[in-house]
Amino acid sequence: MHDGSMIKIVAASLTLALLAACVTSLVAQTSTETEEATVDPEFSDFDAFLANFRTEHRIPALSAVILRDGEIVWEHAYGWSDDEGDFATTPETTFSIASVTKPIAAAAILAEVAAGRVALDTPMTADAGWAETCEWLSGSNILFGSGGEEADGTAVAPTNCTRQLTLRDILNMRVNGPEGGSFVYNPISYARIDRIIEGAGGRPLRDIVRDNVATPAGMEDVALGWRDPLGGAALRLIAPPFEVIDGERHRTAFSDDDFRAAAGIKASPRQLARFDLALDAGRLLPPERYSEIFEGAEPGPDGDYRWGWFVESWHGHRLVWHSGWDPGRYSAMYLKVPDRRLTLIILANTEAIWWDNSLVRAEIETSPVALRFLETFAQ
Repeated sequence: MHDGSMIKIVAASLTLALLAACVTSLVAQTSTETEEATVDPEFSDFDAFLANFRTEHRIPALSAVILRDGEIVWEHAYGWSDDEGDFATTPETTFSIASVTKPIAAAAILAEVAAGRVALDTPMTADAGWAETCEWLSGSNILFGSGGEEADGTAVAPTNCTRQLTLRDILNMRVNGPEGGSFVYNPISYARIDRIIEGAGGRPLRDIVRDNVATPAGMEDVALGWRDPLGGAALRLIAPPFEVIDGERHRTAFSDDDFRAAAGIKASPRQLARFDLALDAGRLLPPERYSEIFEGAEPGPDGDYRWGWFVESWHGHRLVWHSGWDPGRYSAMYLKVPDRRLTLIILANTEAIWWDNSLVRAEIETSPVALRFLETFAQ
């Protein structure tokens, strides 16, 4: 075969290859458009809202799930989960959930109490470093430490180092002010729960959470901190953190904090949904504790903090929730509307979901994301 014939054959082959690629692309595009067109219209507006919110706030990876009546009814992962934008975010993509760790850790600790291995009256002084920490915190410039006023003038009581504080006080955010006072969100005291439990002879917190929550809930790809020996898949699938400055994304370093009751879990919304389903099925919390949070006395006008959850009333509905904020890295929201058997979980790899919520009031409706969800599905 001479060179001219060979050139024609190669050219024809390239043409066919390009044509095939175009057809494949067109089919894929049509498939995607069809897929989007068949999205349940009940969720399409909220889906579009989150997509726009991600774009406006320059969030690389955002993932969300809605549960209702004991099942996942909608989930969506947006954006990409790597530095270069090569890997799409999926329902398995994991994030640092920051303070959304608190209700999970609280559930595990309450189960440990029910089993007789921990006492709620365990004093904070079981943590050998608490006295020094409390002295520093109460004299610091941190608002929930030394006290003061929020931006709107609302008073915040200081951390109280003179009371005989207990594990019960910490789990209900009653470390500040006088005994019997209202809650003040105090994450530093919460972060010392593992030291209190182990100081009193209890088990490591990671074992408590794994045995009492993660395993019975079927939470498989979850890392209980960076040093979790069973956290490999969750750490492999984690979306790296970013900070947005003047509209530009900047990759930031992972926090080197490990696992505390206050923060540290790495998970996807789908795995947190397993926690939610097990919680509502009565497999995690003792019935009396579940009742106190989800069915108990109505919270006052400023809401409450009960056993790892913010609790409030909104338009006749009880809202039970927690936020998560890892500054310059991650943010999270976990919102339940018990009388509607409705849950929203959202995770992001920037701090955009966080909304500068109060230390002394439960008011998740001040979050634009939460408000859109509530107005769409809970009214």
